[in-house]
Amino acid sequence: MTDDARITLRTIADRAGVSVATVSTVLSNKAGSGKVRISDQTIQKVRRTARSAGYRRQIVIGLIPARLSEANEIPVAQSIIQTLREEHDVHLALGVPTQANPESELTELALIGRSGFDGAIMEPSFALLRQLADRPDIISSCTNLVFINRYPVDEVPCVTVDHRQCGVIAARHLIDNGHARIAFLADHGDSDPASCCPAIECEVQQNRYQGFSEALAEAGRTGELVHEVEDVLARRGEFTAIYCAHTRGATALLSACWQAGVSVPAALSIVGQDDEFTKEMARPALTTVDVRAPEVGQLAARTIIARIDGEKPKSTVLSPRLIERESVRHL
Repeated sequence: MTDDARITLRTIADRAGVSVATVSTVLSNKAGSGKVRISDQTIQKVRRTARSAGYRRQIVIGLIPARLSEANEIPVAQSIIQTLREEHDVHLALGVPTQANPESELTELALIGRSGFDGAIMEPSFALLRQLADRPDIISSCTNLVFINRYPVDEVPCVTVDHRQCGVIAARHLIDNGHARIAFLADHGDSDPASCCPAIECEVQQNRYQGFSEALAEAGRTGELVHEVEDVLARRGEFTAIYCAHTRGATALLSACWQAGVSVPAALSIVGQDDEFTKEMARPALTTVDVRAPEVGQLAARTIIARIDGEKPKSTVLSPRLIERESVRHL
């Protein structure tokens, strides 16, 4: 590999036929900000010249997690770290988990902007997303952004899974196994007043509930909505199967069933949400809808690198997949 010490900004400028100042501006990812504007053609030319010359500037990317406690969040972070390290030799700075608090998110974004990071990957709260239309400075404060686990946002590419399809997959699996009385176990999350189902606060679960309800309607059936594990046990005679739409819901319900002497899947079939070690090791092992967390992380890492390289990558919405195990009975 060419030694960076011999490849200077002047070397790249001479080969590209531009000024040293232009090269410096492009390679520091400031071409789209400030008073001086540089054409996309020139930006790409400088980047190609730098790459062909073997010039490598150390890239630093920030990762702003909402939490690091859920089954899909840690695998996403691990995949981002691994992909950036193995494919791009990039430094990653891990921010403080924001707990989906907009003030914390703005603080982390501002810090990344002031610190001169090349970009950031974050899982924004829905409250922050609602502010974007009125606060363009939120985006402009950080040169390159990629969102994960959220649907596409103007100017910011996203990598996520189709959460509506999660509900469709769960409902169809239970219907295909002969169940006619099916419930949906929700959990409380980020509040959203504009809800497709006012009784479900978390937007992600709203999308899952929408897909779940649509799949049942197509089969000529309706579902029951419950919020607490205790309610499931109290009403267990009303349905034979349940889709737990939150990460921890299925394992919590399975434990409660064991304590109450309710046999799974003989008396109650369960489909969980997200895959994790505890679902595989449970007895019975839990059938679940997997959101492909490692792939989300890998694609997010590649997307942020593409943005830093001056490309305009599109958002990616992955299809979830069903992992069949032992917790659903065929009637």
